Amino acid sequence: MADPAHGAKNFGTIRNVVKGLADYYYDLADIDDGKDIGKTRDEVVASFGETVGVKALDRYTLEYTLTGPTPYLLSYVCLELFLPIEQEFIDQVGEDFGTSKENLLYCGGYYISEWDRDKLVVMAKNEHYWDKDHITLKSLNFEAVADGVSGVELFQRGQVATTRLTSEELSTIKSTEWEDYVYLADKTLTTYWFIYNFESRNPEFQAAIQNLNFRKALYTGIDAVTLSAIWEPEDPEFFCRYTLLPEGCMFDENGMDYTDYPGLVDYKNNPPYDAELAREYMDKAIEELCDADGNIIGVTPGTKVDMLPIAEFTSDGKLPIDILYTCGSSETEMKHALLVKEMLTNNLGSENVNVILGFSNISFSDEVWALDNWDLVHDSYGFRYGDPSANLNRITTDGTLNDSEYEVPEFDALVEKANEIYTINERYAAFAEAELWMLDNAMIKPYMTGGGSYRMTRVVPYTTPEGYFGMVSYKFKGAVIQDTPVTKAQHAQLRKEYEEALAELAGK
Repeated sequence: MADPAHGAKNFGTIRNVVKGLADYYYDLADIDDGKDIGKTRDEVVASFGETVGVKALDRYTLEYTLTGPTPYLLSYVCLELFLPIEQEFIDQVGEDFGTSKENLLYCGGYYISEWDRDKLVVMAKNEHYWDKDHITLKSLNFEAVADGVSGVELFQRGQVATTRLTSEELSTIKSTEWEDYVYLADKTLTTYWFIYNFESRNPEFQAAIQNLNFRKALYTGIDAVTLSAIWEPEDPEFFCRYTLLPEGCMFDENGMDYTDYPGLVDYKNNPPYDAELAREYMDKAIEELCDADGNIIGVTPGTKVDMLPIAEFTSDGKLPIDILYTCGSSETEMKHALLVKEMLTNNLGSENVNVILGFSNISFSDEVWALDNWDLVHDSYGFRYGDPSANLNRITTDGTLNDSEYEVPEFDALVEKANEIYTINERYAAFAEAELWMLDNAMIKPYMTGGGSYRMTRVVPYTTPEGYFGMVSYKFKGAVIQDTPVTKAQHAQLRKEYEEALAELAGK
């Protein structure tokens, strides 16, 4: 994994955590790029045991030496990057590793006993597993469902243990006996947010987005609940998230959720949408951005804005302010875009903003991100490990998630300060202050979570390992399957008991 030639996915997540790992990686990368670093590739590889903080102390003990205090390390080691593999075996199979059940090694509760690519995977209980008595299911079958075959139909016939439902499938079973077996699954750590292009080639938007009141007008003028209803019409508020970092996955020594820290908790519990307040912010922005005749200060009239293949238009330097909202071309994305346009037009005033919709036809990455063809977009990002730095470090001025190209020295300083604090409650308080600065200044607008699909299942909820990070959600250890589907009431009761048990563990 530490060898760049292997192209390990997400290696950057841990590269700077383990002592010597980054230097080792970049030495090999430099050699592969033809640079002379005074050592051969073989010499660098041979130095791993001496230079990188990973050592096998004995047959069952692995020691990591870190670059510094890392109180969130346990959420790191859940990542697939830390799964073990025998060097002798990988040397034997080489690039064929993982291409068949014979070219894999197994140390977990199950192993692949049958693999028909793109059709069927059968996993059998591993009788050599250290805790095999708690492997409750003898085998697991994962079968691809053919086109035209409904997972709901298979579930109703008892051929599958779990299925997800689309909104269309949900509507078809309403008022039937099956409705009582449908429940809404837990949300994920993924957060959807709106971001703004602070270096847009559209001079009107580029001038406006620097203005705090204009950003707050956008922030309060978009209704997350209405957008969430596209995916979840029954309970749209379930999906909404108003903090940059997710709730329910980071707790301090006293069991307090990171998102319940002072300041953040107000954002968490209070939807920011307010049409009246949005118009007030917009009116203030116009006073600050425009002269008495509605000319946008600093914008030259007649500027041609070329954002092809998405859009092309000419800026007149006057109100309304042109805003290019770019998204994908699926039916859902188009509906989402039309709602955003309607909200901003109605809440900020058609005399103040002109929302231009642009749609990528082939590749959003190539047509939008690569060419910078956007003013406003919505995007999503996951959360890889259990510490606020996982994403707050990435939205600093030089952060890898700063597609907006903003400059936020105040936020950068707050994040730098928080990164030097290792007592969890003090660390969380410092990071919460940093996140609060981004929200107060409306630099990013979070609005929705990922996950949360409707499901029917015969697997008793909370009998398998629970957790958000790494491979935990794929575990089946301890799973109990009942003969009848889990009812909505049963799921609610089990969830209540689970949350009560978690609460008892707070601070332990």
